[in-house]
Amino acid sequence: MSQPTKQENGRADAAKGELFRDAVVALKRAGERLCVLHGYKGYPEKIASDVDAVSAEAARIPRLLSESGAATVVQAIHTQPTAAFWYALCRWREGRPVFLRLHVFYDDYRIDGRVFFEGEEFLEKARPFAFFEVPPPDLEFAAYLVKRAAKGSMDATQAERLSELYGADPAGCRLRLARLLPEAEAELVAESARSGDWEIVRRRLGHLYGEMSGRVGREQPLKVLRNRLDDLGKRLGRALRPSGLMVAVLGVDGAGKSTVMARVREDLAPAFWSTKLYHGRALESPLRWTKRVRQERQERDLLKLELESAATASPHAVPLGPGRDPHDKPSRGLALSLVKLVLWWADYTLLGYVADVQPQLRRSALVIFDRYYHDLLIDPTRHRYGGPMWLAKAVGRIFPQPHLVLLLDAPAEVLHARKQEVSLEETSRQREAYLDLVRKLPNGHVVDASRPVTEVVTEAERIILDHLTARTARRLKSQGR
Repeated sequence: MSQPTKQENGRADAAKGELFRDAVVALKRAGERLCVLHGYKGYPEKIASDVDAVSAEAARIPRLLSESGAATVVQAIHTQPTAAFWYALCRWREGRPVFLRLHVFYDDYRIDGRVFFEGEEFLEKARPFAFFEVPPPDLEFAAYLVKRAAKGSMDATQAERLSELYGADPAGCRLRLARLLPEAEAELVAESARSGDWEIVRRRLGHLYGEMSGRVGREQPLKVLRNRLDDLGKRLGRALRPSGLMVAVLGVDGAGKSTVMARVREDLAPAFWSTKLYHGRALESPLRWTKRVRQERQERDLLKLELESAATASPHAVPLGPGRDPHDKPSRGLALSLVKLVLWWADYTLLGYVADVQPQLRRSALVIFDRYYHDLLIDPTRHRYGGPMWLAKAVGRIFPQPHLVLLLDAPAEVLHARKQEVSLEETSRQREAYLDLVRKLPNGHVVDASRPVTEVVTEAERIILDHLTARTARRLKSQGR
C-alpha cells in the first residue's frame, strides 16, 4: 500500500475536524454539553487520537447524533477500566469513510471502580474553547495526571502539557495534588511540574497511581465495590456480545482479494480497537506448521539445484517457475480425506477461532479472512479432498461462521486474464459455484470486482459499515438508548 501524501492527510484531518465540529454543535443544540478533557489544543485542525470527554448523559449521544444527521454511530462500546462509552462516529466524504472516536465518561471520571472526580464538577467549571468546552487548568492537570499514572506512561509532550497547566494555576494544582497524594509525593509532582523535569515522576508512575487509587478507595469502599461489580457485568456483556467483526472475503484467483482487503483493513481501522488479517485458517497449528516446513525445504532444495546448475552452466538447469498449478496433485483417498476434514475442523474451531479469533472479537477487532472453509466446497481438488461433498457441507455448518461473507466477482474472462493458474473453463466453473454458494447465504454479499479497485473497496466498506451500524442500533435499542 502506498503512503498517503501530505495533501491527502490534510484533507483527512479537515474532514475529521468538520465531523467533530458538526457533532459538538448538534449535541449542544440538543442540550447535551461535552467537556473535552485534554489534548484539544490542535482541535479541530488536528485530532490525532480519541477525543476524551465528559457528558452529563453520554448514553443519549448516539440517538441525538442520528436524529440530527450529524453523524452515524457505527460502534458503541462500554469500556473498562474507565467507566465510559467509546463511540465511533462515521460519515462519508468523497467516497471514503471519515471516523471520529469519542471516549465519553458517563456520570463521573472513574477508573478501576474509583471515582477520582465527579462528572458534574467538569461541567460546572467548564470554560469555552473554540466551539466546545474544556476544564479549568487545575482540574485538567489533576485528571490528566491520574490518566498518565493509570496508564503507567508519560512522554515528553504529555509532561510538557502538565507543566503548562500547572503554570496556569499553581495554587489550584497544589490543592488537587494534596487531595490525591501524600505530602511527599505531592511535593515531588509539584516540583517536577515547576522545573519541567519529569524523569523521577516517570519512574514512579506505578507507585503514584497506587497512592492515588488507594486513597480514593479508602474514602469510598462501598462505591468502589458497587462500581467494580458494574464493570464486571459490562465486561461479561461484551464477552457474550463481542463488538468485533469477522469478515470472510472469497473469490476466484484474480479477483483482487489481497488489494481490497488491505485497503478495507486500513480504511476501517478507526472503527475498531485493532485489526487482523488471516490467510485461510487462523493459527499455526502443528498440521500447518509441518506442511509449511516441508514446502520451505522443497523450495530450498529447488533453489539449490538451480544455483548449482547455473554455476556449472549445465543445459539441464531447473528454473523456478512463476507459480505452481493448485491442481497438480491428486486428491487423497476417502480415509485420509475424512481425517483431514476432522483436522480442519479442529484447526479452524479449536486452534483458530476459540484460541485466537474469539478473544480478538471480544476486544473489538476487525478480523478479515482471505478465503475461508467455503473454499473447500468450491475447489476440493486444490485441497486434495476426495471425500463426499455432502459430508464436507454438513461439517461446514458446525464451523464458526463469519458475520459477513463478501464475494469479489468478475466475468471469468477478466479473472483468467489477471491470473492464469487454472484453465478458463475451471475459472468459469469456480465463479459460478461461488455465486451459487454466496447468494444462498443470509450474510453473503456479491461485489462486482471488474470495476476500478477504488469502487470495489468503497462498496465493500459500505457493506461492512452498514452491517456494523445496524447491529449497533439494535444493541442500543435493546439497552433503552
